[in-house]
Amino acid sequence: MAQGVLLIHGIGCGGDVWDRMAPEFHKAGFAVEAPTLFPELRTLDTPPAALCDLRLKDYVDAMSEAAAQMEAQLGQKPIIIGHSMGGLIAQYLAVQGAASAAVFVTPAQPKGCTAFSFKPLRTFSVLFQIGRKKLPRTPVKVGRKGLSWGILNGVDPALHDEIYARMRYDSGGVYTDVMNPEELDETQVQIPTLTIAASHDRATVAKAVRKVGRKYARAPVPGDFIEYPDNAHMIIDEPGTEKMITDIFDWIGRVLPAAKGSEAAPA
Repeated sequence: MAQGVLLIHGIGCGGDVWDRMAPEFHKAGFAVEAPTLFPELRTLDTPPAALCDLRLKDYVDAMSEAAAQMEAQLGQKPIIIGHSMGGLIAQYLAVQGAASAAVFVTPAQPKGCTAFSFKPLRTFSVLFQIGRKKLPRTPVKVGRKGLSWGILNGVDPALHDEIYARMRYDSGGVYTDVMNPEELDETQVQIPTLTIAASHDRATVAKAVRKVGRKYARAPVPGDFIEYPDNAHMIIDEPGTEKMITDIFDWIGRVLPAAKGSEAAPA
């Protein structure tokens, strides 16, 4: 039976953000799921009032349930790969024991791994214009300028408008939770993990992601770390993404040699 792979998107995104990577995992023989978190609430325009009831825990619980469903269907826990906020959710699931292995791609950080930088402040300037006190009950979408400058700075500018048109609203409460992270206990992580940083990342800056890598290097199963010097936050869909996909396949083949598709590589 095929090894499952659960892909978890970042804040403001939907499952379509994995359209570059998901087909490569399919071709390699993995059973892939790339859900959109709460699509009925996280709309492209005019979000419903109920969106503001969501918190990060709701996202974690939803992805925990998705992982459990994949385990029930496939007979084994999925490999979980999360990007940005999804990388933080993947860390929660790794601590919970919901995965067979986990990859944190340019992830948001848990408590103890954050690092101050002005770059995320510029990237998410819309949030600070709203004000933190109003965030928990305010629907938020990243600003167009912040998206281009801080998230898509490694992506062809000709594609920025198309990407922004697919961006979704999130609950201000989720942004608040991501900016005020909880502590996660790496001693509970009993699976292989891989943390991925990008040197030109202006949203989850590399110096913070390096701390995430060091955190899970201390886990009972020491985690691995790769930093890509020519990439930025959207490394999942930038020039050079194929190199990262190949590296992930190679890593899976090393830490889970029985996983179907683990020796395949993208064309």
